[in-house]
Amino acid sequence: MDDSKTMRRWLGSMIAADPRLELVGTAASAQEARRIIKETNPDVLTLDVEMPEMDGIEFLSHLMRLRPMPVVMLSGALRKNGEQAKRARALGAAACVQKPTIPTPEALAKLCDSIVAAARQDGSDDQPRWHATDKVILFGASTGGVTALETILPQLPVHGPPVVVAQHMPNGFLDRFIERLDRQLPQSVDFAEPDDRLEAGDIRIAPAIDMQTTLNWHSGAWHVRSFPRGREDRFCPSVDVLFGSAAPWGAQVGAALLTGIGNDGAKGMLMLRRNGARTLAQSERSCAVYGMPAAALAMDAVEEECDVENIGTRLSDLLIQDGQTA
Repeated sequence: MDDSKTMRRWLGSMIAADPRLELVGTAASAQEARRIIKETNPDVLTLDVEMPEMDGIEFLSHLMRLRPMPVVMLSGALRKNGEQAKRARALGAAACVQKPTIPTPEALAKLCDSIVAAARQDGSDDQPRWHATDKVILFGASTGGVTALETILPQLPVHGPPVVVAQHMPNGFLDRFIERLDRQLPQSVDFAEPDDRLEAGDIRIAPAIDMQTTLNWHSGAWHVRSFPRGREDRFCPSVDVLFGSAAPWGAQVGAALLTGIGNDGAKGMLMLRRNGARTLAQSERSCAVYGMPAAALAMDAVEEECDVENIGTRLSDLLIQDGQTA
């Protein structure tokens, strides 16, 4: 649904050109949208935030109460981590995507991928849906980690457990990495900030400042905490510190140690495994540098080794199994 005739035509041609999608109708207002939804029973709705008569957020609120369905929110001014996006996700939007001003192939592909992902979250494929809200996924990486994470993160369920990453990299590079991930993924990607309450689908990157990122489980949710870097801390962010902080709730955690020099993360992963976490390490053949996974393996901190192409899917499967048997 979009009030711009040009944008509706553009979105329509985009959907029609994608073999995964079929356009069943377009609407310029809330009234038209209600009629088309009733007549066509669509699998997914794209919804603009700026609309006449009733704005998209208000329409989404009514829709989720009366006829829940997957919705991809669009807006030229929508930031995935902004207040409008947070409100839309709280109301049940499957994804929030900034509406591009220029119809580039990359922009088209991103929108189509978001629509397909939204349909899958509604159960229209064979992927299991997430119901447990107590899980969290942790990643630790160093050299080669950016490439590994860009392979793994798209494998994770859009509305799956929140993800927290400790990647050895200067803060300026992390900032650009986050911007790229936030453009490429339907999930919300940002720095892990103190006192953040993590929601399903959130992806948070530990900042490389003089504060270590930790996690705490309380009041039915995971919360980000931070404290000053210790004199003995070789790395900041430290994988050991992040992993170790979640160890008291190990049965709720899935963790993977990725490519990198040294042994950061091995001790923290051992603490997690001893407390019931599911722990994976990237295989030697798929690592740029096998140091960190090898160190964890030598300490018997690793449940399984996986090629980088399988880590996200395998970790999700293990946590789903745990949720079903809990």
